Amino acid sequence: MIPSLHPSISPDPTADAADPIVMCAADNAYVIPLAVTLTSAAKHLPAGCRMLVYLIDTGIDELNWIGLKESLSLAPVDIIHVPVDVERLRHLKTSHHISHTAFVRLLAAEWLPSNIDRVIYLDSDLLFRDDLSKIWNVDLGNEILAAVPDIACPFIDARHAQCNFRRSSPFLATLAPVRNWRKLGLDPAAPYFNSGVMLIDLKTWRRERLGDQFLRCLADNERHVWCWDQYALNVVLAERWRTLPVRWNQGTHLFEYPSAEQSPVGLAEYREMFDDPAVIHFTTEFKPWRHGSRHPQRDLYFQALQETAWRDWLPTKTDTSLRQAWQTVALAIHKRTTIAMRKLNALLDRSSQATTPHRVFDAVELPATEVRNPVPSTR
Repeated sequence: MIPSLHPSISPDPTADAADPIVMCAADNAYVIPLAVTLTSAAKHLPAGCRMLVYLIDTGIDELNWIGLKESLSLAPVDIIHVPVDVERLRHLKTSHHISHTAFVRLLAAEWLPSNIDRVIYLDSDLLFRDDLSKIWNVDLGNEILAAVPDIACPFIDARHAQCNFRRSSPFLATLAPVRNWRKLGLDPAAPYFNSGVMLIDLKTWRRERLGDQFLRCLADNERHVWCWDQYALNVVLAERWRTLPVRWNQGTHLFEYPSAEQSPVGLAEYREMFDDPAVIHFTTEFKPWRHGSRHPQRDLYFQALQETAWRDWLPTKTDTSLRQAWQTVALAIHKRTTIAMRKLNALLDRSSQATTPHRVFDAVELPATEVRNPVPSTR
């Protein structure tokens, strides 16, 4: 059985500090895509590198644990099982496909041992195509985390950012993911990040008790919260994070933009994210593992699934399929209406904000992969 660890207990101090430490959170609903996330990440590690994973378990049954263990039996991965009760988070609002597990990352410093100073947080719906240890070795400087701007809405308020607004605005998930930025005193043109892939400075999170700050932010701004945990992270950590290259978090919303010229990011950044993603992130509720999914990366997901214990798994039609079909139709109608209205607004808006060019993000340069001689695990 995968060992459990109480957060107050420290891991083996002889473990190689150059090996990446990862935190994930999942329940039964996401254990299969989690297997894809971890096996694909392990596949791209350099020789001699191992990955230590703290898996925050919010409801994984024994059979799924067996499958996860089998999936990783030959991979350079060591898992520490951290079972938690999300009761403390039950008051937070969820919607769509999101459960309270999404808020677990806000309390990262509480779940992990006190002698771990940094961790890579990963969502459980990722597919890796490059070496995770490149993120691990990023220099955070004086910042608290490193992440990728959210391709669905890469700015606090796109109406004030250099984002090719007139052409890109019809296709954004939202124009302002932090709607009350004025009251909060935030820069509307500042980037807004996706929380699915983050390098976190845990030492600072503990010292500043950021977990408490995140929960207080969600409570104080409840009616303005959009996109769950991301609201708190982007408000509390505004302008205290570094930008990873966009290819390290290719969100599904990328495919909503008809072309590079109609996207909110630089043309080179768009092509990099589109043609050569380091991490494919299956965002939104329309996951590739859902019955009838037309996700553009569906085939890649099922190819990666072949390397797990669920290699023969296929989605089946369920009683909820009719409801899902109606949601798909309703979303399509809403999307077409929104695009039409925003195109009209963009034509009527002759302000300078509407004609600014693409914004190019000042991304941190990732270190080259360090290839080491294979060594036996000390964990």
